[in-house]
Amino acid sequence: MRSRLIGVLFVLMALYGPTPASEKAPEDQVSFQVEVSREVVNDRAEAVLSVTVEHRDPAQLAQQINATMGWALAQLKQREAIRSNSGGYQTFPVYEDSRIVRWRGRQELRLESGDVEALSRALGVLQERLQVQSLQFSVSAAQRRQVEAGLIEQALAAFGERAQLIRKSLGAQAYRLMDATVHSGGMQQPVSLRAEAMASVGKAALTSPSFDQGTSRISVQVSGRIQLLRD
Repeated sequence: MRSRLIGVLFVLMALYGPTPASEKAPEDQVSFQVEVSREVVNDRAEAVLSVTVEHRDPAQLAQQINATMGWALAQLKQREAIRSNSGGYQTFPVYEDSRIVRWRGRQELRLESGDVEALSRALGVLQERLQVQSLQFSVSAAQRRQVEAGLIEQALAAFGERAQLIRKSLGAQAYRLMDATVHSGGMQQPVSLRAEAMASVGKAALTSPSFDQGTSRISVQVSGRIQLLRD
C-alpha cells in the first residue's frame, strides 16, 4: 500500500512537473487539506471485572479472592474466543478509631475478545461472583488498517479533485504539486460503559447474549501545497 501511494504522488508530480532546484521561490501557492471518513462497527470488546473481599484475617481474605479468581478462570477455560489477564492484587487496611479492624482486598480480571456475543455470555456467568467495572468497544487493529487503506485512496483522489477545482477557480492553466502529507489513524474515542454507569444498565441487560457495540468514525486527511501555473 505504501509503494502504491508513493506511486500516485509521483504520477501527480510527473504530470504537473518537478520544481527545478535553481527556480526562485514559487508564487501563487495554495495550501489546503481534504478529509474522508467512515463509520465502522466496533468489532473488539474489552471488559474489566473485579472481586472485592473484606476479612479480619489477611490470609483468609487472600484465600477467598484466589478462590473466586480461580473459579472465574475456570469458567473462561473453554471460551477460546476470549483472552483473559488477571490484574494486580491489592490489600488495604480498614480503620475504626485509628485501629485496623479488618482488611479489604481487590483483584481485577481483564477480558478481551473479537467475539462480542461470546464476551457478553461470559459476563453473564462471571457476574455471579465478580463485578463488572467497565466495558469498552473499539475497532480492531486489523479492521482499522483495512479501512484506512481504502480511505487513503479516497483522500488522495479527493485531494486531486480539490486541486483541479482551485486551479480552475483561480484561472490557472495547470498546477504543480509542491508537497503532500497523508495523516491517518484518526478515530473517535471507543464507546465505553464505566463502573458508575453499570448500575443503570442493570444485571438483566448484561446477561443478555448481545450488546449494541456501536460504531467508531475513522478518518484520513491529506494536506499539501500546490503552485498555480499561469503560462
